[in-house]
Amino acid sequence: MKKVSVIAIVFGIVLFTMLIPPPLNLNPRAWRVLWIAFLAVFYWSTELIPIPLTSVLIILLLVVEGILPFDKAYSYFADKVIALMLAGEVLALSLSRHGVDRYIGVKFLGFMGEKAERVVLGMMLATSTLSMWIPNTAAAAIMAPIGVGMLGLFGEERAARNLGKAMMIGIAYAATIGGLGTPVGTPPNPITISNIEKSTGVVIGFTTWMLWGIPIALILTIIAWFILIAMYKPEVEVVKGGRLTIELEARKIGLLTGRRLQALLLFLVSALLWIIDPIASQLLKDWTYIASLVVITIHILPVVGTVTWDDVSKGVDWGVLFLIAGGLALGAGFRESGLVEFLSSIAMHSLSGYSPIAIVFAISLISSLLVVAFCSITATASLAVPLGIAIARGVGLNPIIGGVAAGIASTFAFILPANTPPNAIAYSYGFFKNYEMAKAGVVLMVISVFIATLFSYFIIPIILGI
Repeated sequence: MKKVSVIAIVFGIVLFTMLIPPPLNLNPRAWRVLWIAFLAVFYWSTELIPIPLTSVLIILLLVVEGILPFDKAYSYFADKVIALMLAGEVLALSLSRHGVDRYIGVKFLGFMGEKAERVVLGMMLATSTLSMWIPNTAAAAIMAPIGVGMLGLFGEERAARNLGKAMMIGIAYAATIGGLGTPVGTPPNPITISNIEKSTGVVIGFTTWMLWGIPIALILTIIAWFILIAMYKPEVEVVKGGRLTIELEARKIGLLTGRRLQALLLFLVSALLWIIDPIASQLLKDWTYIASLVVITIHILPVVGTVTWDDVSKGVDWGVLFLIAGGLALGAGFRESGLVEFLSSIAMHSLSGYSPIAIVFAISLISSLLVVAFCSITATASLAVPLGIAIARGVGLNPIIGGVAAGIASTFAFILPANTPPNAIAYSYGFFKNYEMAKAGVVLMVISVFIATLFSYFIIPIILGI
């Protein structure tokens, strides 16, 4: 009853506040969108109502308040990036159902030896690699128990072991960072791609994103490892029995045969279809999204496929697709109402006189701080990407630079366990305290903002030829 009361009270306050004349020079439509965004962030971060339902509510309010016409608002449920994310979900479901994701992770760890620091690095690299292709929550859920299995060899108090802190925080960070690698890795990526296309007309293909996404993911994973090892240096140099744990896990998984081999082959075919985007898009426009539909089809086809439609209907996280649709619609509301221009004018006034690279740094920093406030990387990207595009355009920078910088930084959820599901999963095992993640997270976030700035300002324009 208390929960229902809070939902109703907050909703009532928002509706009432919309009727108050807006301050400064903000137009009434932008004022209403601002409060719709507040309601979205509040419900998304507290989860007082299901996250997908919040997305439906956002779209409903945007229509009722006259911000977007009905057909445009609800078209985001069928946006091109939804096909991309659904293909990623089906691919992840196939890998998970046949244990290929765990097989890849364990085999990857087998190369890292038994030195404690290298084992932590191996866990992080394996988690990061998986997270490029499957949801970051799934990557953390797969790798965390393997990490706990290794740490269990020591049999000591969890909170007192530096190795445990480095291992479990590292898995959480790697799951988040790895998502940057591909467009299907994490929701802010397709949100960034969609906003850039709608604002500039430039289509960022699957392979094009990977050209900067994978290097950033690998660099940040290694930097996160350095930070964690420096702050929580393992008490021992060698994880005795670490290789044995990996071998036992490998035996549990079994050989790569039958349906498991078939699932791996379909994964490779799917990756190839996306990777050839630069060539194929010359023949067929929007190849990435056409390929996504092909990926979905071949995975479900009888005999050829590795999952059934029943598996997909039950196993796919449809809520994520609703979440992305709501985020895209909210971004459109920002643009259509003039709220982005208003916020960007304030930002540009504050940033006037600064160098272009300093402005890109500010865009990245603001986006990363919004993650802490919103506790939702999707909500952050929905606001930060349109804002980054508008700020960049306003100061004479290519808007793609501002949009990509904001999109990348929107994933920097490193400070609190509540910031993203991988953090919460790792925290639930009891190997570290809140402040221990925050201490490492602040350092990593600052360094990550610098990396995002450098890539966005120097590398991405070269890749895109802008």
